[in-house]
Amino acid sequence: MNAPHGDDLERRLTELFQQRAATVTHARRVDLDSHHSDRTAVAPKSARFGTLRENLGLLAAAVVVFAAIVGTVVGIQAGLSGGGQGSNSGAGISSGAGISSGDSAAGNRANPSCVVAAPPSWRQAIDAGAYPVDKSLNAVVSANGGTGDYLAIQGNEPADRTSQIYSDLVLALFHGSTGKDIYTPASSSDFPQADPTGAITADWVAFAVARPQNLSYSYKVMLYERGTGVTRTLAENAEQQGKVVMGAPVIAAGKVYWLATVSNKPKITTLESWDLARRSAAGSVRAVDATGLISYGSGVALIYEQSTDATRTLGNGAGAPLTKAQLDAARGGGNFGFDGVSKLSWLRYEDRSIGYSNLVVGGAGVNHEPLIRQTGDFTAPAIYTAGIRPAVYPFTDAVVNGAAGLLDLRTGTPVALPAGQVLQAVVGDQVVFGTGSHEAGAASGASGLSIVSVSDLPPVSC
Repeated sequence: MNAPHGDDLERRLTELFQQRAATVTHARRVDLDSHHSDRTAVAPKSARFGTLRENLGLLAAAVVVFAAIVGTVVGIQAGLSGGGQGSNSGAGISSGAGISSGDSAAGNRANPSCVVAAPPSWRQAIDAGAYPVDKSLNAVVSANGGTGDYLAIQGNEPADRTSQIYSDLVLALFHGSTGKDIYTPASSSDFPQADPTGAITADWVAFAVARPQNLSYSYKVMLYERGTGVTRTLAENAEQQGKVVMGAPVIAAGKVYWLATVSNKPKITTLESWDLARRSAAGSVRAVDATGLISYGSGVALIYEQSTDATRTLGNGAGAPLTKAQLDAARGGGNFGFDGVSKLSWLRYEDRSIGYSNLVVGGAGVNHEPLIRQTGDFTAPAIYTAGIRPAVYPFTDAVVNGAAGLLDLRTGTPVALPAGQVLQAVVGDQVVFGTGSHEAGAASGASGLSIVSVSDLPPVSC
């Protein structure tokens, strides 16, 4: 794909990546270095004020597979999300109204320093689950555990080695190991983006198409109807009475939602909607200062990101509301996401500790489980780099000893993956891994994909 070149392109793409980060769920990638018992959480910058270096390595500003290649961690500030499930056990940490003990198998065994290599059974299962793909670079960008579907951006090495955007780019919808192309960009400067957990339903797929434009960028909100194979444009910057689309849409409560501003003024931000049943625009409501959206099936929450102190809060947007206690418990959280069935979950950062929180949509409380608890002196801190992936139970991705790994939410244990293997997405009771992960100039991707049953990845612990 071709686009404007040089510093101008980098600056434009940086702005685009930053805006993408504000339109989905947010969090920090976990860096778990076994050589340090320290775990210092670095608060994420506002998506609108990140640096270019923090965004390098990101494919088309979407959720891509790499945080570490050849031992170098590239911090990427973009959207993470997560969903959880499990049995209620352990004492947990109670912090804030409505928070009770967690629902993962970890109980209250927060582990400050343990790192485990992926066991042979895991490696065998990932090898056995590999399936062929027809592109040399692949990255899963969204998943719905309720339907068992996931979206992947696929393409080949760009002719321009400085470009991060795949050539021959397509957006493909997968179920199991079977995929179908649902969108091919009309222009070499277009590329699709999708919310990590709010883009897919049984009947629809909502995504955005982004294009660098002048000194900024433009978005189009797209909707694919699975039954007919028809893709339509719901909104774009030239329309909507001067409103500018802010990023990728989400599907919730029978509608497609997205944020828009007038002349990029936060005080004139609105929550736009399109009714799926009526197949028509459904109006807009004020969403002053909102920077992103979180879908949880029956409703959508607004993200508010404060650039001054990187404090993230949630507010009710549309559909079934969350309780005040639930909104308060999510303050400062990251890796928000929905499992596609009933649970919204996230990672909660407290001082130098990490916990896993989740709630059942329609309920009143919040479960919380401590995972990584810092102990000892803070003399040589490891860094939680900015992250790009959901904390969908039972896994979230992590940087382990400077390379790609994951955090087993069932036990709170960091797991180092074999070279070239990267967690791509949890899809219900299955997990998608990238295999043959590599760099192609400035672009990154996996040469293959593997789908594995969660039952073939038994919990690991020290």
